[in-house]
Amino acid sequence: MTPLAPPLRIAIVGSFSTGKTTLANVAARALALPLLPEVAREVVELGFKLDKDATPETETLIFLRQLRNETVHPSFVGDRSLIDVMAYASWVLEHQERRKEMALWDACIDIAEHGLRSQYTHVFYLPVEFGIVPDGLRPLDPEFQADIDNRMLDLLDLHDVQHVELRGSVEERLSKLLATVGT
Repeated sequence: MTPLAPPLRIAIVGSFSTGKTTLANVAARALALPLLPEVAREVVELGFKLDKDATPETETLIFLRQLRNETVHPSFVGDRSLIDVMAYASWVLEHQERRKEMALWDACIDIAEHGLRSQYTHVFYLPVEFGIVPDGLRPLDPEFQADIDNRMLDLLDLHDVQHVELRGSVEERLSKLLATVGT
């Protein structure tokens, strides 16, 4: 009997418009793994606002849906992660007056911090390298993009999440990703 391969739980993280979706799609196909959808897009379809217009309740919903997606699949390529959700939520909470509903988000942070380092077998960080591509979802604000990028790096550092930075073309990024996961 052939032993089962260990699970691959790949998170592709970074600010918006850094190529996460493109890389996640090609990596999932190359590795024959499920691609976790971008939860934020699903939440927008339900009528919620994102980014600068989001609420703590919206961020909680995104967190819970992301956590569910990551929990139901033993192996996956994530076109976002709990790390991404935490970066965006930190901006939202920092720019709003504290109210009791923020306790919902505080509970999410407690859950995430419990196992953030062990949640993923591989974390790939995509830095801001290119101009923002309008997608009808994210703002066309390079300062906001840089702020989210800095928050992402701060979270990776704060939680001692080992990660590999990927730069360059899709092909270059995919090649380094596949080499890192050992395929």
